[in-house]
Amino acid sequence: MNLKEEYRIYAGVIFGIAVLFIFSVFIADRLSGEEAHLRRFILKGKRAVEEKNIFACADMISKDYSDKYGNDRQGLIYAVQEVFNYYKRIFVHIEAIKIKFDDFKTSADVEIVALVIGYTHQNNAEKILEGEKGRFRIKLDKIDKKWYLSEAEFLESITIMGQNIT
Repeated sequence: MNLKEEYRIYAGVIFGIAVLFIFSVFIADRLSGEEAHLRRFILKGKRAVEEKNIFACADMISKDYSDKYGNDRQGLIYAVQEVFNYYKRIFVHIEAIKIKFDDFKTSADVEIVALVIGYTHQNNAEKILEGEKGRFRIKLDKIDKKWYLSEAEFLESITIMGQNIT
């Protein structure tokens, strides 16, 4: 067996392992339940906030979004962009997630406890959400097999960009 044939064998084995890995990830994703999909959606949102990725955040918001603060989808996107501009960095640590689905698993109420710290451009740390005082509720709707944020509400008063929100 020459060196060229050995490389072909190694390449074939590596390719086979890669195909099996991709297939197993695909199957695991298909077999996991809606709760796992919802948790991945929430973690995707966490990453988008920490990366200050307004486009990823906007893609997660339902076109029918509304909240008790008077925001619609455009208002929320504008508010998120203002927060991203105000803070140089944002750190999010999710401490707890409680999920309640409707009967058809097309809508979910989620209560999240989180620690969120924003670092201003002067490197001052501001606690936005703080553990048990950092509880908020979101409503998610499944539209065309994809989850979207349709409502958000803070369950405790918070201070964001120096303003108290209750």
